[in-house]
Amino acid sequence: MNKLARLLLPILVVMYSHAFAQDKAVVTPTGFLSDYARLMPDKTAKDNYFHYTTPEGVARKMGKIYFMPITGYPADVNFQLVDKPVLDETMTAFDQLLRKKLEGKATLVGTPDEADTTVQMVVTAVATVDAGRAAIDFIPLRLLTKPLKDAAMGKEQQIVVTLEMSIRDSKTGHVLYEAVHRSEGKNIGRSDDKKQLKATGKELSPVIDSWTDKIVNEIVATKK
Repeated sequence: MNKLARLLLPILVVMYSHAFAQDKAVVTPTGFLSDYARLMPDKTAKDNYFHYTTPEGVARKMGKIYFMPITGYPADVNFQLVDKPVLDETMTAFDQLLRKKLEGKATLVGTPDEADTTVQMVVTAVATVDAGRAAIDFIPLRLLTKPLKDAAMGKEQQIVVTLEMSIRDSKTGHVLYEAVHRSEGKNIGRSDDKKQLKATGKELSPVIDSWTDKIVNEIVATKK
């Protein structure tokens, strides 16, 4: 790395980190949730996680809970990075794992008529980000020597899936809690690959773990 690159590196890292943090604090409305303007980033979360609780939802017990089947949103959505059979399998695995983690911690029912609280979740976006960001990623390519430039090109792509969740009172339909989760899965290939990138269930498995952990925490820890 030449002298100019070494001098610019700390500045570039700070500038990029600030811009990336600003980007993370933005949620693009899809129309599923009732009020995107109220969503706030969770400062304790390691990934992109936004949520809010309505006044009616504060200190309210969940009671009996009905989980609606998780789907894509809108209903006819087609995610280029995930084939529909893979997405369907992932959503089934998500539902099964969530119920397993909630065993003994919450009362789940099979119909909305039995429930005090209804939880609806949808997948609204599937995208990729550059995986394994390192200091080299923040330096303009013209400042790098050829070997370093070659190493900086053709980034590994990591799958990122967005889940939106609405928790409502089953009797009144009033919103109690809403959230958006952007969770990262595994790498699915390189950005300069000739073949079309596609995610499999293996690459999506960390997404399932992250989502279910957060939802269990929301329901059990904050909603007793």
